[in-house]
Amino acid sequence: MKVGLAVGHSRLGDQGAYTTGSYILSEWDFNRDIVRRISSVLSVDYKIYDQYPAKSYVGGINYLARKLVEDNIDAVIELHFNSAGPSASGHEWLYWHTSKGGKKLASILSDEMSASFPDMKARGAKPRTRNQRGSYLLRKVRPVAVIAEPFFGSNEEEWDNINHNRGALVGVYARAIERFAGG
Repeated sequence: MKVGLAVGHSRLGDQGAYTTGSYILSEWDFNRDIVRRISSVLSVDYKIYDQYPAKSYVGGINYLARKLVEDNIDAVIELHFNSAGPSASGHEWLYWHTSKGGKKLASILSDEMSASFPDMKARGAKPRTRNQRGSYLLRKVRPVAVIAEPFFGSNEEEWDNINHNRGALVGVYARAIERFAGG
């Protein structure tokens, strides 16, 4: 099995959301660091995608979809973090509503996150349909796909917890990928 580790907001000029509090970081910068850390501990074959040479969302996803096919990727996780009001909290894992593999990978990620961060609100594995946030990526790419939203960067306490426990978050991703790859 070959896994794609895609950094969300990798199109030209896009940094994604920003964290809040005393240490502010963009979604792209944070997840680029996490992807590199994940890759250093994986035993499965992987490829990192962190630069989509497109300015639009659709152009970026179309580029990624082509690259995933060219590289024979079996499953891809696009790493993000959520942002909303300062009290929004929890982790969620988005997949295309008809994808059994997507549901399985999203559920494994959710379970691993809950085990590693038991005090964090589990929003669960969530199916997406047309016109919902993230749906274009999830339906456009051929391999099994999940959009990872492991915390709210807009929640200062949640961000502080994740930032000081990046190794635990890396472990969540790595264990989930290994479990998924193992069947």
